[in-house]
Formats: sequence, structure tokens, C-alpha cells
Amino acid sequence: MALKPDLEDLQLILLTSAAKTEGGSILPAPAHITKYDIHVREAVGILIERGLADEINVDEPEMSWRVDDENMFGAVINDCGRETAELSGPVPVEPEMKPARRVRKPGEKPAAKATPPAPAPTPAKQPAGKQAKVIQLLNRKHGVSLDQIMEATGWLAHSARAVLSGLRKKGYAIDRTTTPKGSVYRITKAG
Repeated sequence: MALKPDLEDLQLILLTSAAKTEGGSILPAPAHITKYDIHVREAVGILIERGLADEINVDEPEMSWRVDDENMFGAVINDCGRETAELSGPVPVEPEMKPARRVRKPGEKPAAKATPPAPAPTPAKQPAGKQAKVIQLLNRKHGVSLDQIMEATGWLAHSARAVLSGLRKKGYAIDRTTTPKGSVYRITKAG
């Protein structure tokens, strides 16, 4: 059975490596994981989706994670990514290898499976650090403005917006109300 690297390990390796580089470029990947090229590029896409890295235009192919008709795109770690890298603890040297999922051919029926036992419920992981502070601010009765998030965390506007986007992806329903003083954000349903 074919094995593939664990994407979470790759993401962590890429984040911590980028946090140590000048400019924070995610790619090129550290030499010891370049053999996982396709999986590394998938991990970069996930980092961008999760708001831990920002996509940028690049000129060098080794710095790009994707290409369209005319442009090459790379990624740089942002403040949320740096915070995650700092809070992550020990970083694996090599990603854990997991069995690759087998893709069925068209018309092939799935193999019969034994029903696995239901997994034990795990407690919800509470965000730590600045993200927890943002959630606390969003839970206030009157909500919070983007400027207040920036002031409380020390982030720039794009990082504050990225955290709001990331929280939405985690299942938080965040309501935005426009007031004469600007937009106010508030959590209406926790993730």
C-alpha cells in the first residue's frame, strides 16, 4: 500500500521554516521535504485557506505553489501563521507517513467494510493566544470593530480580516453590522 506524508506535519514544517526566513516565504520548502512536492504544494494551499499564509505573485518557479496562464503564485507566512508556529511546540523533522487513499475506478463498487467502533468524543480544542482574545472580543454584547481587533492584537488590517475569515471556516457565525462609526463584528453562533 502506498504511503503519503501527513499534511499537518508538512504544514507545521513549512510554517516554522518560513518563520525563520527573512521575508517569510513558505517556498522553496526545506530540502528534507522537497521529495513530497505535490503534498507540499497541497499543504501551502491549506495554509492559505486557513489564514496562516498570504498568497503573493512571484517570479521564480521554485517559490511558486501554483501557476495560472500568466502568473506564478507563492506564499508568505503572516502574523497568524507566525503565532501558530510559535505555539506549535516541537516540530517533526520528517512528516508521519499515512496510507494513501485508494481512488475507485468508474463503475467499481466499494469494498464491504466492517463498521468501526464510534470514536470517543474529544473535547473541543480551545484557541489560544491572540485568536482567543479575538473570540472574546467578538462575544461581547456590542461586538468589536476591526480597529479594536487590530489594537488588541497588534495585527494589521489584513491579518485581522484573515482571522475573521478563519473563524468563519471553523464554523463560527460572525455577523457584521454597519454603523455610522464603521463595521462592527459579533459572534452569533460558536463553532
